[in-house]
Amino acid sequence: MTETAESKVRLEFDLHISHLTSTHVAFINDTSKVAGFLLLALGWYATSGDARDFLAVTPMMTNLAAVAIASAYLLSVCASWVAYRVSANAIRRLRELDYLPPSAYEGRVLGPITFAACVGGNGILAGLLIAALLIGS
Repeated sequence: MTETAESKVRLEFDLHISHLTSTHVAFINDTSKVAGFLLLALGWYATSGDARDFLAVTPMMTNLAAVAIASAYLLSVCASWVAYRVSANAIRRLRELDYLPPSAYEGRVLGPITFAACVGGNGILAGLLIAALLIGS
């Protein structure tokens, strides 16, 4: 491989590593923020008698809150899926480049188990919050 070809491969490799790393970090941060919000909302609802009383007499607001939570969760699932696909495409290209062994960058990959655990965990929290809203009213 010529020096120019080698430097082009190195540049592309660095680009994909950077993209893979930032996607992984953003996914973990965003998933944590969603989980934190859902836990905060669950705690607030569980400890706020005024909120439960208000929602008990305004079923329209309860339904609206449930739909908003479900919609926000579905949007986070879509964003997570995009991050998962970006990670898969970047890792595929890194393997094709064969610049370094996969062990050098596979820790940055957003794998299917991480994806499922994060999306599923937030789904459980969203489901609990929606159930609390609808059953508690």
